[in-house]
Amino acid sequence: MTTNTHFNAKVNNGTIEIPIEYQDEIRNAEIVQIVILKPLPKKKCFPQTGIIAQLTANPIQIASFKPLTREEANERW
Repeated sequence: MTTNTHFNAKVNNGTIEIPIEYQDEIRNAEIVQIVILKPLPKKKCFPQTGIIAQLTANPIQIASFKPLTREEANERW
């Protein structure tokens, strides 16, 4: 029979510091299961300020501008 006990523990130089109230329980256990929870990395996004943000929000309008075709954009020299 197994029981589940959940708690948060600090990691100090790769060593898990078990809270005092759970140390006897772990000392007497034959097998323990460890689950490592890591926070998700933050999604990268463009800064809200700076020249790129300004140009993205307010693109420069040029009267004679003609965008490249797919073929022109992928043409190799």
